[in-house]
Amino acid sequence: MADPKRSLQQLLTTNYNLSPSGYTGSRGDTGYVGSAGGGGGSAGPRITSLTYANGATAANPAGGETITVTGSGFNSNATVYLDTLQCTTSYVSSTTLTFTTPVKTVASYMLYVYNTDGSFGVYPVGITYSSMPVWTTASGALTGGVINTSYSQAVSATGDGSITYSVTSGSLPSGLSLNSSTGAITGTAPGTGGTSTFTITATDSQNQTASRSFSIIVTASVSAVEYLVVAGGGAGGYAYYGGGGGAGGYRTATGFAVAPGSPITVTVGAGGTPSSSSTVRGGSGSNSIFGSITSIGGGGGGSRNEAAGGGANGAAGGSGGGAAYPGSTGGAGTAGQGYAGGDCAAGINAQYGATGGRASGAGACSDYTVRLDAPAGLQSSITGTAVYYAGGGAGGKNATSISLGGAGGGGNGGLYAGAKSTSGGVNTGGGGGGGGEQAGAFDPGSAGGSGVVIIRYADSFPLATSTTGSPTITNPTGYRVYKWTTSGSITF
Repeated sequence: MADPKRSLQQLLTTNYNLSPSGYTGSRGDTGYVGSAGGGGGSAGPRITSLTYANGATAANPAGGETITVTGSGFNSNATVYLDTLQCTTSYVSSTTLTFTTPVKTVASYMLYVYNTDGSFGVYPVGITYSSMPVWTTASGALTGGVINTSYSQAVSATGDGSITYSVTSGSLPSGLSLNSSTGAITGTAPGTGGTSTFTITATDSQNQTASRSFSIIVTASVSAVEYLVVAGGGAGGYAYYGGGGGAGGYRTATGFAVAPGSPITVTVGAGGTPSSSSTVRGGSGSNSIFGSITSIGGGGGGSRNEAAGGGANGAAGGSGGGAAYPGSTGGAGTAGQGYAGGDCAAGINAQYGATGGRASGAGACSDYTVRLDAPAGLQSSITGTAVYYAGGGAGGKNATSISLGGAGGGGNGGLYAGAKSTSGGVNTGGGGGGGGEQAGAFDPGSAGGSGVVIIRYADSFPLATSTTGSPTITNPTGYRVYKWTTSGSITF
């Protein structure tokens, strides 16, 4: 038997002005026949048409598709070739063959049939390989819908031509429809909840398809959320004997009512800035707000030559971390919000900061000989992990070791002729540490920590419709949690 590859190449290049990569001549007929000896004739196979898999007009580069060749004169052991690559071929009848496509790159290739008697049939139109549609939208659950509320979500696939979309199994929730040109799913969610599972098929201009399964859960809108709102902490006082900054106000509760379509404002308070004068207390922290919930910023710590001490917020009164102390003009703080910063040198140099911080179980400082660390702030597990917030700042000045701020971001107090104070923790609402002195220069005290706003609700409800401020969204078991470290908003 003649070598089919050698005979076919000789036939294609000598008799029909064809090459193994395609027809290069001007003949317009759809089928050619020839013999291994190179002479054309009417005997042998003739190819009249090619039918791609699944109604497409091109083949998948991944191969493995079954394609039908129609013509005449096929014998029982006829073989299909793409260029010089032999394909697995099945004989159906003298007019029909099927073959399995091999893996090929995107291009067009000559197709021909070789009979065992040495005759060939050539299909100069050839076979085209074209890229399949590729999904860019991940399979699985799409954005959830809310009962009787407008819905919009798009799915998307790419290809080497225009893409159309259709639901080929299952169904969308009632009231929603798929735009066949854009892939947008829009409408009004139904009046009853439930999960709809469906398959969308993307079809390109060669009628090639790629399918993907999706689901949409329709639920009642969340009506209430749990919140944690922590304000910015106050700055520590200037120079040694400076009081620690008061912690930002800390408010948390469940059952905060929300309404679909109504934006809720989120404000994250900044920490207070240190003073530049020994007669001016440290700056107060800013309020944090979630809707109607406001947590008050922590008061600044008293400075070395300023009569206010221990995180008081002056005559205006009532910061979250404000401390009350004998003879002060500062407020006592807002009930239930925040810990005061530590006072300094209680009973020794009372003019530099009097009692108040320690007495309320808040921040602490030290006198000449005793180290007094601040107790821990308040703990919340709203994110799924227990975390301390709103620790008071420690007062400055200790002869032997630094007084430490309260767990929850409280800053450490500075030392006389020693270590500098430290700032309150970022997004904790911790108070800044009271000042010290290094190399003859006064430490102005340290800044309060910025606040944070966190909410959560059951994960049986869908994600919020929109947010601003780039909150971090996490899903501890059973919940959806939104955490803002910068101001923004949320709409359910």
